[in-house]
Amino acid sequence: TLRAAARATGRIVVAEDHWPEGGLGDAVLGVFADSEESPRVLKLAVGEMPSSGKPEELLASAGIDATGIAEAARRLVGG
Repeated sequence: TLRAAARATGRIVVAEDHWPEGGLGDAVLGVFADSEESPRVLKLAVGEMPSSGKPEELLASAGIDATGIAEAARRLVGG
């Protein structure tokens, strides 16, 4: 599925609700490690220790809520 998406778009956005290291984004990058053509991969993840808040507030603060993901995807395609 990832390879098909990469062929179709040349881009992949990965959003995870924890630190970027060792997560889903690294697994996605690993799929393309042996590939001659790799898509642009944008990893969205928690970048700083979260404070207290409602789940939707914390996701928005980290930029990994629906709005943040959509904005990142638009940036990735240049829109």
